[in-house]
Amino acid sequence: MNEHNMKMKDYCIKPYDVLFFRGNKSFYFGEWYSEGVFPPLPSTFQGFIRHKVLVDNNISPDDKEIKQHKIGDDDTMPMEITGPYLRDEEGKIYFQSPKDIFRGENKKYYSAMPAETPLQSDLGFSLYCPDLPKEGKLEKHKPLEYISLKEMIDYRTKLTDIEIQNKEIVGTEDRVLIGLDFEKLKGGNRVVKEGRFNVAAYNRLKNDYGFYCNVKLSDDLKILNGSLKFGSESHIVYVEELKEGNYLEEELKKNREELKDQIIKTKTLKIILLQPAIFENGWLPFDYEDKDNKKTCYVDGLQLELLFAFMDAPIKISGYSFYKNTKKSNTQQKDIRLKPIRNAVPAGSVYVFRINGDASDEQIKSFIDKFDNKKIENAPYSLMGFNHVIVGI
Repeated sequence: MNEHNMKMKDYCIKPYDVLFFRGNKSFYFGEWYSEGVFPPLPSTFQGFIRHKVLVDNNISPDDKEIKQHKIGDDDTMPMEITGPYLRDEEGKIYFQSPKDIFRGENKKYYSAMPAETPLQSDLGFSLYCPDLPKEGKLEKHKPLEYISLKEMIDYRTKLTDIEIQNKEIVGTEDRVLIGLDFEKLKGGNRVVKEGRFNVAAYNRLKNDYGFYCNVKLSDDLKILNGSLKFGSESHIVYVEELKEGNYLEEELKKNREELKDQIIKTKTLKIILLQPAIFENGWLPFDYEDKDNKKTCYVDGLQLELLFAFMDAPIKISGYSFYKNTKKSNTQQKDIRLKPIRNAVPAGSVYVFRINGDASDEQIKSFIDKFDNKKIENAPYSLMGFNHVIVGI
């Protein structure tokens, strides 16, 4: 992606109705409940943004050369997208809760830090087990699914007494779906195939809630205020430009210097995933070496020893690429190609590292500047919005 002649703007996408985003789980005949994905994955959202650019700039889908140059395809991204993140009626942004946050005995939340003494494991490296709640199931001690930007900023510079309001953001509504008989559909008859009724949980945001995103785009292209279809069932949403620049960066940089000072003092840091991540090194964000019973990542002159990682099972990222013959008035499907399935580390995952060796203050500051509110590079996924991270203590 050519960084020259690029502009950066914030946008809000507000739904008029419920939304549904299909997951990658196959739906078999005889099943009655279809599971979706929420919030939408960056791989889904980037297709919506590219389509909006196509429509707003009067680019013909038939002109493949111009289309490829302006909006790219699934393998090339001539733009960079940050988001989507939930946004409320006051403009507050929300993220999936970090997985190292638990409610303590004083009812306030804390960040579970690894113990000083390692636990020997069969993983090839020592683990430093975190300080987890000892009573009841862990799920009962976790916050709700989303925390605000303000709470995230507070959390990343504190280990205890973290204030979280636990605000409900989105609800679900079960809807009945049908499956058409495609053989009869060829003859022009829209008939439901026997047994192809199912139920799906649609997502409904609160009034005036939507999605925040930031798009870095060539300055000869525009994204206009207006409506467009979004999601698996093509429900209408409204796209609105908020401002030039990057609101998320403006807020996160407010305590970045404090963050640097604390990390220099403690020589520990966290990498927090704001979006799912598809790394070049599997489940780890950086190149690493297994040596002396340690898993050490070498990044920009720093030696980062992995102490622990908070994460759930990987999620599957895939989908379909559709190529349409738009020259015919009835727009027939020409080709359908299944995208390769990739394992992704879930959003909210947290890596805890210790800085070993003789790291200077300037090296630590440079690392934070390079990775805080940035994407860990792995094109085209990082350009779509995957691999978005912030740094914490």
